[in-house]
Amino acid sequence: MSLPRTALCILIWAIAIPMFGQARIDPALPPAPLTHTRTLLLFPGVDTVKDPNAVLPPLTKKQKFEIFWQRTFDVSLPVEAFLFAEGTNAVNYSPHYGTDEVALAKRFGAYAGSIAGSSFFTDGVFPSIFHQDPRYFRKGHGSVPSRIWYAIESEFVTRGDNGNMQFNISGVLGFGFSTALTNAWYPRNSITLTDTLQRFGAKIALSGVINLLREFGATGDKTSSHP
Repeated sequence: MSLPRTALCILIWAIAIPMFGQARIDPALPPAPLTHTRTLLLFPGVDTVKDPNAVLPPLTKKQKFEIFWQRTFDVSLPVEAFLFAEGTNAVNYSPHYGTDEVALAKRFGAYAGSIAGSSFFTDGVFPSIFHQDPRYFRKGHGSVPSRIWYAIESEFVTRGDNGNMQFNISGVLGFGFSTALTNAWYPRNSITLTDTLQRFGAKIALSGVINLLREFGATGDKTSSHP
């Protein structure tokens, strides 16, 4: 079997297998408040559902943008942006601002904007357009490898507002649009097709890592007061 066919079979398998599972979104249920958690006691988990077997109502458009709002205007965003800026400043990874203190400040601002832009598109805009749920539904049980696979697979398979499992077009397009948006403030020597594709791939990979943190580190349940 050729490599393209093998990749296609793997993709079909990854998408089709969860479709046989029990629906976890019931569109007949009335709206319910968001459940707020913390991952590693710092990162907001308002987009994390700890029990993937729970039957929940679909999110309203307002709630999807509320997830964006709470993820963006949270104390963890400057922490994330600083960690990315510090790490990439040390090796002068894209965006190529250099490695001095001014470059560090520029990177901090660039990453803060990139994180916010990603959340805007992947949590608010495209889930509202395609009627998909941007939340991560934690597996929470089973072997460690199965939970790792589940976290990675969740980048490409998501729940629709109708309760059906779907290809995560909201996430893929969201990362694509947010990557293109960052070109508006990145330096010209970082706006190449190769750099842009690398940043797009890095966003998906990073989101997979965040899913792993959600899977193994979600703590501190608290219900949001917003419907």
